[in-house]
Amino acid sequence: MKALRTHVAGVDVHKDILAISTMIAEADQEPKVEHFECSTMTDDLKAMGLVLLEKGVREVAMESTGVYWKPVYNVWEPMGLKCTIGNASHIKNVPGRKTDTKDSEWIAQLHRFGLIRPSFVPDGVFQRLRLLSRHRTNLVEDLSRVKNRVEKVLQDGNIKWSSIVSETFGVAGVKILDLIADGVTNAQTLAASVTTKIKRKGEAKRALTNCLTGEHIFVIGKLMHQYRYLRDQIQEVDNELVEKAHPYAHLVEELDKIPGIDKVLAIGIIAEATTDMSSFKDERSFAAWCGVAPGNNESGGKKKDQNAERAILT
Repeated sequence: MKALRTHVAGVDVHKDILAISTMIAEADQEPKVEHFECSTMTDDLKAMGLVLLEKGVREVAMESTGVYWKPVYNVWEPMGLKCTIGNASHIKNVPGRKTDTKDSEWIAQLHRFGLIRPSFVPDGVFQRLRLLSRHRTNLVEDLSRVKNRVEKVLQDGNIKWSSIVSETFGVAGVKILDLIADGVTNAQTLAASVTTKIKRKGEAKRALTNCLTGEHIFVIGKLMHQYRYLRDQIQEVDNELVEKAHPYAHLVEELDKIPGIDKVLAIGIIAEATTDMSSFKDERSFAAWCGVAPGNNESGGKKKDQNAERAILT
């Protein structure tokens, strides 16, 4: 089998160190292999990048190991080293023969023969937009957890507000929670604070009759503080996203026309997929990358669990 690349390097990426193997030879010759190791400090990465360039290496391959590949990519790419990020599950080494050095050599060998399918790594602008969008997703998940904790405390105090309304954190619900956080537990007083229209308002007093203790009140107060903090954080991130995505406002407007997609989600789609659809060969490929296409898992004529097949996403 003829090699496709003549000057390559494979990198086994870890949090604090890189194991690097270079393979240099003409396509039909046995390559000269050299091994290096360096720390992941920025200065050391730059120095190692210069060493690779001096040896004629222009193409580097590494696994998409957590977030640890990103600083390596961000330092070496601007230096002129083309970095290919491979899916770790596709390029695993043979079990029982695993060392950092052997892993890096295995990666270099695969890359030399063109056997590593590159991950989709967007331009820096979209990587930064992704950072904001994914941070917002984390904040929304944190907010959901806080809401669930509040509901557990309410149930522990025998408040059945969620049994008569669809949203505990609606306008009326937040008002009731604030009163509880201030120490108000009288069901009549809590029910009287409900001024919004709810279908089962007549049952409000029964649902709010409780056995809350001082500890319940204390915890709800702390959770409501977290709730407001996270809600404000999400709003700040939303504002930042809208500002950073301003150059793509026309695309956001078009995506916003699709049922079920609002402007924030539209920005998230642009952050993940970018504006260049040439990275995907067709709409089927894009659907698979998004994780909404059924995968194939057949053996012996039998189809096994068919989870959505997600193309390599970094």
